Formats: sequence, C-alpha cells, structure tokens
Amino acid sequence: MSANPLWTDDQAEAERLSLRLIERADVRAARETQRIAMRAHPLAATVDGIAGLDRALDQWVLGLAMREANGDPADPKVVWNISNAPRNWFGHVYQGAAVAIDNPDNFNREIPIDGDGNYEITIRFSDDPPQLSIVLEVEPDHHAGLGRNLGAFTLQDLRDPAAPTAPVVVTVGPGEGGRHHLRSEPGKLHQVYTRDSQRDWNQIPAQVTVRRIDPPAGHRPRTEDEIAAKVIADLPAWVHFWSHFKDDFLGLPEPHKLVGPNGRDGGWGYLAGGRFRLDDGKALLVTIDPAGSYYSGFQIADPWTISPDPMVRLVSLNSTQVAASADGTQSYVLSAVDPGVANWIDTTKLAEGWMMIRWQGVPPTADPATFIRTVQEFGLADVDTVVPASVPRIDIAGRRAQLMKRARDHGTRTRAADWLP
Repeated sequence: MSANPLWTDDQAEAERLSLRLIERADVRAARETQRIAMRAHPLAATVDGIAGLDRALDQWVLGLAMREANGDPADPKVVWNISNAPRNWFGHVYQGAAVAIDNPDNFNREIPIDGDGNYEITIRFSDDPPQLSIVLEVEPDHHAGLGRNLGAFTLQDLRDPAAPTAPVVVTVGPGEGGRHHLRSEPGKLHQVYTRDSQRDWNQIPAQVTVRRIDPPAGHRPRTEDEIAAKVIADLPAWVHFWSHFKDDFLGLPEPHKLVGPNGRDGGWGYLAGGRFRLDDGKALLVTIDPAGSYYSGFQIADPWTISPDPMVRLVSLNSTQVAASADGTQSYVLSAVDPGVANWIDTTKLAEGWMMIRWQGVPPTADPATFIRTVQEFGLADVDTVVPASVPRIDIAGRRAQLMKRARDHGTRTRAADWLP
C-alpha cells in the first residue's frame, strides 16, 4: 500500500467547509468573544501566554469547525482532524488544528456515531504499520471535554500475523457483536477515534473507511448555515474547556515533576507528563526506558498545551528519531540552545511549557514503575559533566542532517500518491 490514505475526497470536503466556516462573520464574532475571555486568564499575563494566545485559539476554533463539519452520524466520514502543523494540499492551505499537546507522530481520525445506529469500520494496514488504536467514546455536551471510553482495540488486537495486510472490520452498535465489536449506548452521540502513532514518519497509516448499515429514512444533509450555528453554539464551552484543560491536567504539577506513567483508558498505552520552566542558561535532562514498546515518543508544548510547529524544529522525537544509550534507555535534553546531545528537545525559546511522554504497544510484562529514570535540571554549561558520556552526542553536520531528514519525512504526509519519496 503506497497511496496516501489521508488523501480522500471526504478529507478535502471537510477541510474546505471548515476553512469557509472560520472566515464567516458570525463565526469570527464568536471567536472574538472567546478571545476576550481568554485575555482574562492569568496565563495571558505572561510572555509565553500572550504570545501563544491567538495561535491556540485559532487551532481550537478550526478543530471544532472540523468536528462539526463531520458531525452527521447518519452520514459519517473518516476525517483527520487534530494535527497542528500547517499543510498545503488539496489546493488550499490548512492552518492546523490541535488540542491537548497534539503529537506530530499521530494521525487522529474521527467518525461520528449515533448510539442507536450500526456501523462497519474497515481498516487495512500497510506492511509496516504505525501503532494503531481505535476507541469508542461517548461525546460530551458541546464536544467540550474528554469522552467516556466504552472500548478500544489496538494494532495487536486487530492485525492477523498470517494475513497482515488483509482488511479488518470493526463493528459498532448498541447490541452484541463479534470479536471486533465496540458496543455503543442508545440515545447518545459517540465518536470513534482511530489513532496511528508513527515510530517512523515513513510508516503509512491505515486505510480507514466507514459505512452505516442502517441509515435513517428521509435523511436530509445539513446546510452550511446549520453547521455554522452549531460551531457558534458549541464554541464557548469548547474554548473554555481547552483553555482551562491545563489548569488541572495531571494535577498541574510543579515544574520538572513528571506524573505517571498513567494507563490509557482501554489499555492501549501509557503517558507521563509535566511542566518545564527554564531560566536562561538552564536545561533539563530526562531519561526514560522505552520498555520494549512498539512506539514511544517525547514532545513539548507551550503553556496553552499547543505544540510548536514540529516540521522544522526538534520539539519531539519518536522511536526511530531518538538515539538510545548503550543500556537501551533514552536520554533527552530540553533547552533553548543546542546542547550537542543527539536527543535535543528544542524549547523554541519558551521559558515554560509542557512535556509529554507516550508508550504504546507495551509488552504485558513491562513494569510502568521503571519507565522514568531521571528528571534533572542543570546549567547548560555543565552538560558534559551532568549528562553521562554514554548518552549519544552529535556534531553540527549531524544536526543539520537530522533536521533535513525531519523536514523531508514530515512532508510525505501531504503527498497525493506515493507515500514514500
């Protein structure tokens, strides 16, 4: 499978509609009301907070517009939504939409589900697939919150080793089902989320399609005015939730305290996270054990939990981008200036923000208590004495090659035909 499974007519249609929605005068007026509310948040009184406020708001508004554009469970589409990097494809520039420390390794696709309906979701994997999870959640009011998990499957649950690229059908509905069935709750709106987590940016995400088996009679497509009205009605709760998400995320830990690893609902992985706050000339050393996981990744975000553009800055590293130490652990240095360590996480001059570590496809015998080894602040001038000699270093030429490969690999996701260059 070499064709780009993200390049679909449904994706193009949802993006074009969303881009029209956010430019409407009524939606822009609603956005401005939320901007005024965000200016009252204490974070807006900080340098990094005010600098990132409009970018965060723009990402949230477009994310909601995409959710509403694909908001008809009678005629559901598979749409890639949460991804903050801008992209130029389908003849338009899509600015990026994200919430909650969006991960550039992920392709998060959404499918709206009526809890009374029955659906078939067909998934076809590539020869070397990213780690996949498919999760069914009850959608909160106004889409504002984290959904209640009803069930999940992973790549390891779905892929048949004897026929690894054969299509797999996951059914969704309120009744009993077969081996790969996600049971919905009647009378409620749901979302199915599929997430492909690339340990290598050249991995091809799964092809995913959906079919409602029992479409309602007399269904009428929504008008653009009706969809815009939904965006405007849901925007206050949506922006309030995401602008305050960080206030109690992981208990709003003190800087340089990593919370977790916490198991993900549905058992499809672990995450650990926390905040960083670095004065000039300071750095942070974080060492983890990837624990034999199929995928692991480390990244940062700004104080609003919006990540810097990941295409040309080293704001994240995944399983194949990271250089492991001889003992198999992975050591990262967060700093504003290149420390000469292979696994540099570039803070992009942010004085404070969030850091997140994810493990997926973890062997059942792995002990989460051993995943995090070191979290240590130090003076950047002392990098050679604080960071063990066993941690891989890099020279200027190596860093240049690393950045060039990163930009090239990231660009493959918006190619129409062949995924691989």
